[in-house]
Amino acid sequence: MKRKEFLKSGIFAIGGFYFLQSNFFKAAQPKSLIKKEIEAPIIIIGSGYGGAVSALRLCEAGKKVIMLEMGMNWGKSGISYSNMLKPDKSAAWLKTKTIAPFFNIFGLKPFTGVLDRLDFEHINIWLGRGVGGGSLVNGGMAVTPKQKYFEEIFPNLDAEKFYNIYFPRAKQELKVNVIREDFLNDCPYYKFTRVGEAEAHKAGFKTMRVPNVYDFTYMEKEYKNEVPRSAFKTEVIYGNNHGKNSLDKTYLQKALDTGNLEIFDLHCVDDIKMNNDKSYTLNVNQIDTSGKTVAEKIFHCKQLILAAGTMGTLQLLLKSNAENNFPLHENVGKNWGNNGNFMTGRNWVKPLSGGTGAQQSTIPVGGVDNWDDPKHPFFAEIAPLPMGMDVATALYLQINKVDKKGSVYYKNGKLILDWNESHTQKMKENADYFIKKMNKANGGTRAHLLFKNGFGANICYHPLGGCVLGEATNEFGKLKNHDHLFVLDGSLIPGTIGVNPFVTIVALTEYCIENLINLNEFS
Repeated sequence: MKRKEFLKSGIFAIGGFYFLQSNFFKAAQPKSLIKKEIEAPIIIIGSGYGGAVSALRLCEAGKKVIMLEMGMNWGKSGISYSNMLKPDKSAAWLKTKTIAPFFNIFGLKPFTGVLDRLDFEHINIWLGRGVGGGSLVNGGMAVTPKQKYFEEIFPNLDAEKFYNIYFPRAKQELKVNVIREDFLNDCPYYKFTRVGEAEAHKAGFKTMRVPNVYDFTYMEKEYKNEVPRSAFKTEVIYGNNHGKNSLDKTYLQKALDTGNLEIFDLHCVDDIKMNNDKSYTLNVNQIDTSGKTVAEKIFHCKQLILAAGTMGTLQLLLKSNAENNFPLHENVGKNWGNNGNFMTGRNWVKPLSGGTGAQQSTIPVGGVDNWDDPKHPFFAEIAPLPMGMDVATALYLQINKVDKKGSVYYKNGKLILDWNESHTQKMKENADYFIKKMNKANGGTRAHLLFKNGFGANICYHPLGGCVLGEATNEFGKLKNHDHLFVLDGSLIPGTIGVNPFVTIVALTEYCIENLINLNEFS
């Protein structure tokens, strides 16, 4: 059958743009597998930070865009996110048990939930699933990297332009704000932050106030019980029902408001083929909430943006190369890192004076800034541990430099990560230094109850690299060996950025997409 005949059977032309009826498959409830072929001008794979920024700027430029997202559109589903103490089916992606870093005693019925985890030999990587990607499940810490380190990581970029234009633009669009100090000092839900900062100061460390995309005006109202609670109801890693300005409420909503964006949720891209005319064909499975394939679709596009997150983008590129002879530059898969993520903690923190608080906000607002220490440079998030009781435990997510980068490749039908204990050795030394100094000044013990030997070297929230800007791509994210394929997500960053990375991913994408549009790459 010819492509045009497929289009007539499954697509409705609206103003020259083809939209699939959003409820077509649900309403039809097919007894047999549906097969469709769909053509679109521009396709974006993934609705996380890079995809959301790209969609908005292209739609504002008058371009028609289809976005493919493997997770659910939670805002339209009518399904609430669950909290950490009472997780339900929305908590995990097609798992029979919860997969948070701690406290996984809850059984689940497989469902296309919001949190996923990829398990490798020496590291586990947590990912968000849904329209909004990782913005749905992270702690919202909107940190701008230190300019000196940004210049070290990206020596060929104009740092002054980033710090004067792209970072401010990113923070404005993301609705970044800062907690009021008076509220922080009075709120019992932030005792863990106050204790963490006081103990850090006693140990000789500097601390910093951390901005966030959670609306602190809303938080003050929820503290007074004027609005439904979210941060004070242990909601975060399984999604926030209220208060948090995730991407579905910022960039993506603005893109949808233009009328130029159509989001296909529960659409999993299996692989990519490059055609003779250098356009692209995508094999896509539409699934239901049990993970069952209900339709097989073939999408065709002239221009393709890969924004599936670091691991998703690498999976698609490397699998397509191995199975479809998809052309890839030799640097794809290189310079991968965990952004120096290293979890650690301390037990018996001020147990006689109420510990770290029985009730804790899930939104972090404080950090330890030891980045200027030449021997032990790190940033450490003072993290919440909302267990419903005072466990007298301090939890920290350290972010370190990544002195030894890893690599990613595809073999025997699966993604392989070249990453082991040697890659995190320096991070472990920094954590050991930090915990020993904190305990010496304040008392306490290493958090053996949370981690083996007190260290969580295998926990990664921030996978970065593999399609590094200027190495696997050109200076604006166009993948080398391709004319119409662009990578715009965390894989552009070479393994480390020194802080929670999403503000940097947004700023980089703003920079790249602005230049790509100006160069008529999407004409």
